Amino acid sequence: MAASVGERRQALLALSVGVFCIQLDSFGLNLALARIGRDLNADGSGLQWVISAYLLSTGTLMLGTGRLGDLYGRRRLLVAGLALFGAASLACALAATLPVLVGARVAQGAGAALIMPVGLSLLTNVYPSDLRGRATGWALGIGGIATACGPFVGGALTEAVSWRALFWLNVPLAALGALCASRTAESTSASRSVSTAESRSVSPPASTPASTPASTSETTSESRDVGAARIVDLRGLLTATAALAALGVLIDRGPALPRPVALGGVLAVAGLLFLFIRHERAAPQPLVRLSLFRNGPYVALTLAGAAANTATVLFLYVVPLTLQGQWGLSVASAGVAFLAPALALALAGPLAGHAPAQAAVPLVLSCLGAGALALGSLSVASSLPTFLATATACGAVLGVANSLTLIATQAVISPDRAGEASGVTKTALTVAAGLGVGLAGTATDQTDTLLRITAAGCGAVCLLIGVWRAHGAWTARAHPGSTPSDRPAASTEPGPGPEP
Repeated sequence: MAASVGERRQALLALSVGVFCIQLDSFGLNLALARIGRDLNADGSGLQWVISAYLLSTGTLMLGTGRLGDLYGRRRLLVAGLALFGAASLACALAATLPVLVGARVAQGAGAALIMPVGLSLLTNVYPSDLRGRATGWALGIGGIATACGPFVGGALTEAVSWRALFWLNVPLAALGALCASRTAESTSASRSVSTAESRSVSPPASTPASTPASTSETTSESRDVGAARIVDLRGLLTATAALAALGVLIDRGPALPRPVALGGVLAVAGLLFLFIRHERAAPQPLVRLSLFRNGPYVALTLAGAAANTATVLFLYVVPLTLQGQWGLSVASAGVAFLAPALALALAGPLAGHAPAQAAVPLVLSCLGAGALALGSLSVASSLPTFLATATACGAVLGVANSLTLIATQAVISPDRAGEASGVTKTALTVAAGLGVGLAGTATDQTDTLLRITAAGCGAVCLLIGVWRAHGAWTARAHPGSTPSDRPAASTEPGPGPEP
């Protein structure tokens, strides 16, 4: 049988705690860098690596960790990710020098790279199809609270206690998450007679005689792809990781690099991506099946989600800055004023979980278009109430777009490779977030211009995806059967195979 209600709740709590910690540490240290520099006797140029090392590590490793969870057990890797994140947080809290802190942040990012894609794919496989969207939505909603409130929580802890308190907070939370994850999908069995596309932990029927041959089912406490050989595509993993690492450094440090170095970096990224694609086409057990990118709904959702994530990062940066600058609010008053947009962003996750999979692409595109309109309107708001109302609406629609991207991409792929798909999606969203951070850092005094550029970019992406989808629909009508990949691949659950 499927995972029990208790096991599902343990999985949900484990991912929720993990996402909360990941997002809090992504946004909670921005206001603490000056204090960290004073405490560790570090200068400003090196301090930025406290943020960059974490984001680069997370974005670089997510592509591979999702598929590793499919192969070696989602529960096992989720426990490992939470344990690593907690141990690295302890090292951050105790760090006496900047290099030690940066190294611990790299380890934190590696833990985060395990938690997100593996946790999402675990929920996909332990929850039935009619409940998994809501469960994922709640987890993302809790993460949304940390995303929106992270800068203010981090700043408050730094002023009241110490910047180390933010890392100490992670230690018990990560331990709780690891304990919950360890109790997920236990004492179940993966029957070989069940379709591997379902990839759920099931038990033999109660009426099965005790003499049933042991070869018909494999007792396991893991949720994994039982139909795939446990062979890691090392060449693909190393090539993809190197390409993402180079791309991350370019996004993060590009403006400060000499032009020849930056150009060499671009060529290196392009060459590594070419080698990766060439290898994946021929690999018998690829890290990423290239057929995933022929799944029209998946590609549309991922591209729209990447644009929405870039806009969200800029939104979280610009709105508090504008409240303090243009509208003259103090840091505390700006934090209170930002509660409404933050709450809207957090509630978007649970709301997105109720959206049907077949309506996901139009809904994400609608939210992206509405977000573009709201971002553009923020730059011309004539009063503070109008600005806050527009910001609240913007937070809501961008939050739905981000959450629905992660929820719906899991609904349009086969659950047995859910980790692979979530790894690709989270990598795209993380790279987009890095782009947003880079853009924000280069336009501190031009927030209105930045809002307009972001709005135009979201509108352009929305229009392009809409045109592409319309062209695909026209082609399907003109040539029936020519675009099967544009339909959801796993919108219905496969039925069980014959009894053993």
